[in-house]
Amino acid sequence: MARGTLVSAIALVALSLAPANAQEVKVRKPVVSPVPTAKLSEVFFKTVPDSLEDLQEIERQVTSLTETAIHSTVSVRVGDAQGSGVIIDNKAGYILTAAHVIGLAQKNATIILHDGRTLKGKTMGLNRGLDAGLVKLVEDAEVDISKLTAVKMGDISKIKTGEWVLATGHPNGYQAGRAPVVRLGRVVTQKKHLLQTDCTLIGGDSGGPLFNMQGEVVGIHSRIGPSTSWNFHIPVSAFQNDWEKLISGDMWGAKPLGQNAVLGVNGEDTDQGCKVTGVTRGFPAEIAGLKENDVIFQLNDQKITGIEQLAAVVQQYKPGQTVQVRLIRDGKTMTFEVQLAARD
Repeated sequence: MARGTLVSAIALVALSLAPANAQEVKVRKPVVSPVPTAKLSEVFFKTVPDSLEDLQEIERQVTSLTETAIHSTVSVRVGDAQGSGVIIDNKAGYILTAAHVIGLAQKNATIILHDGRTLKGKTMGLNRGLDAGLVKLVEDAEVDISKLTAVKMGDISKIKTGEWVLATGHPNGYQAGRAPVVRLGRVVTQKKHLLQTDCTLIGGDSGGPLFNMQGEVVGIHSRIGPSTSWNFHIPVSAFQNDWEKLISGDMWGAKPLGQNAVLGVNGEDTDQGCKVTGVTRGFPAEIAGLKENDVIFQLNDQKITGIEQLAAVVQQYKPGQTVQVRLIRDGKTMTFEVQLAARD
């Protein structure tokens, strides 16, 4: 990222796996990172930067964090679902992600590192209620897991509204030759089980990490709002508090994902609704005739405003139910009947 571009971006912001055994459970519980000895610059505690020097100081700090943030961020694929994640232990190979990205425990996962190298993984436990999920890397003869970049988890109790944060992930899914994308923002709301930031995120970023300005992971991307700058993250405390359950492969909270309906499209937000950026082979959308570049604006009687909202609407139905999808294709309005399927 060019220096001038980063300063401009900052100015805009300113202005506006097999189950673990009992012994592993005891030794692998993560420890909250101690408070860093190096203090942050005073600019990070101002309401807004008020000089060029302030912006340059923010730029220096962000630049110092980006390499580690990018190298620890991975793409997570489980079946046809994909999202992001972050390595927090390069000895046991643990990766934090969102529960809705991995779906179920004890599933094979494909992990793609920042440089395109691919590793095998196993999904472990997931708390569906808080959307926290864990993946464990499988030992690989060609890649030394211990040499991968891992990051520490921060202390969520110290997060304050207005705090500067850094988000990484794979917007619109992993793209060969493109490293994880870095975005800067601030904490809008901080609650016990929820962080909201104005970091710009879209589909594919889900499961990726949110860093504080010391480079510690403080959250995992969970729900992306109707605006690309209105996003929600799982605090890392959701992982720290239930670590034993997660590494033992437990699944709890909400309904089993096998009971959730699926449409089978990737997409991005547009002014007209949700633009389809990909149609999964063999899934209901493809079977019904939906195509890439279709713009979905209505499902039954509900208006569609974007990809995350479309996913939320689909979840209101059961597998096997038929819904009417209204869309725009080549300037023409069309209606398709789609029989929803179950997510494995």
